[in-house]
Amino acid sequence: QSTREATCFRATLKPLYRFQDGKMSTRKGNVIWLEDILNEAEKRAGVINESIKEEVAIGALKFNDLKRESLKDIIFDMEEILNIKGDSGPYLQYSYVRAKSILEKARNENIYLAVKQPSDWRTTEVEKILYQFPEVVLHSAEELQAHHIANYLINLARAFSSFYGNTQIVDKNDSSSPYKVALTESFSIVIKNGLHLLGIQAPEKM
Repeated sequence: QSTREATCFRATLKPLYRFQDGKMSTRKGNVIWLEDILNEAEKRAGVINESIKEEVAIGALKFNDLKRESLKDIIFDMEEILNIKGDSGPYLQYSYVRAKSILEKARNENIYLAVKQPSDWRTTEVEKILYQFPEVVLHSAEELQAHHIANYLINLARAFSSFYGNTQIVDKNDSSSPYKVALTESFSIVIKNGLHLLGIQAPEKM
């Protein structure tokens, strides 16, 4: 069974999809069929990267489903679902790709990982959130609610984006750079594992 077919099957089990302004209704003719959704998602994801459009599109649709509590309606908004800068699957995938790019740059400059914090280091928000991952996964499993993991990943990605925006991670003249690179690798591992738990692929390039 292909990933696309499996996604179609799972999506048919979700009865409470609706638009921003109201519920879908076959009687009223305001409904979008799943095959059409997948085709449109792949078309839009192709703008991001044609070679991985299927995994981006399917990841986007899955994440839109899983980021909400299972008893709440699922809002269908294609712009939000595929927004690479919003609370979306593509945003998490892009965050992972960015981290991998940083790690590749560090390798090219012969900067190796160092797990020991520099003496003057102040614990970052990224580290604080990384420590919470096992607890979040356990809590999600106990409640059978995937949205705990989904929202955790968004918070982690936001924290890393802020860290990246305010920090020069790769700098061979900076003695703390090896630790920053190690932190980046930790982030990439947790993001990839978290996406895997949600059934979403983490592409190496976007």
